[in-house]
Amino acid sequence: MKYSIKLKNGQILSGLIISPGESTRANIVFIHGLGEHIGRYTAWAELFKNAGIGFTGVDLPGHGSSDGKRGHIRNYSLTDEMMDLLINHTGSAFAGLPVFLYGHSLGGNIVLDYLLRKSPEIAGAVVTSPWLVLGVQPDRFKLAMASAVNYILPALTQPSGLNPEHLSRDRDVVDSYVSDRLVHDRISVSLFHNAARAADNSLSGSSSLKVPLLLMHGSDDQITSPEGSRKFASGNDLTEIKIWDGGFHELHNEPFREDLFFFITDWINRMCA
Repeated sequence: MKYSIKLKNGQILSGLIISPGESTRANIVFIHGLGEHIGRYTAWAELFKNAGIGFTGVDLPGHGSSDGKRGHIRNYSLTDEMMDLLINHTGSAFAGLPVFLYGHSLGGNIVLDYLLRKSPEIAGAVVTSPWLVLGVQPDRFKLAMASAVNYILPALTQPSGLNPEHLSRDRDVVDSYVSDRLVHDRISVSLFHNAARAADNSLSGSSSLKVPLLLMHGSDDQITSPEGSRKFASGNDLTEIKIWDGGFHELHNEPFREDLFFFITDWINRMCA
């Protein structure tokens, strides 16, 4: 079912709800990655629906069918508001049922930052391939320039540099991504600045985690480094980490996707017990 929310600044974020209906026993609020959109997760969401787990998500500001300049998110107060709305709506629509945040890539960066700063009342979180440490780290000069330009031209966008070949070992997934008209390759100065700052804060502040977390990464991810996930997990006792051998960036689109799905649902079942 199509779904949308409206932020205080007037931006409308478009998305979807895929629900098992009366058989729902838990709900996922999903946050996608840079340049993509929630529609890429429809088939993945259907698997959760068949397991009795609802799936709700919207396109990030500046992504997919949502309002905003492509690749531009001014600051994380927008994503905070977005997640507050999604969690509150899901919690009220399914009163008494556990809610889990699930973030991938940039979405993982956003979710971890939100968990540490806001400590939402949720049952737990699942994060895959988070932007904590990039596969190719920008040098200090570029980081300093991004910080300076953020005050002058925050909405300036540049190519993200993401190589679609590094998303998945599945050729069909790569080809579909490249031909998807809702996918873009842009990132604004402010989004890069805020994501980089959130990554640093998450790594240094992971001991502040208050909810159970399932954190997963592929060993062969060239977009975001599994070392970031390992470092985050080492800072607290609430994180269960799983490194998938040979996995590329989009774990849910890898040959082991069925095993991944059951791994996630088994973890959710344990958190709900």
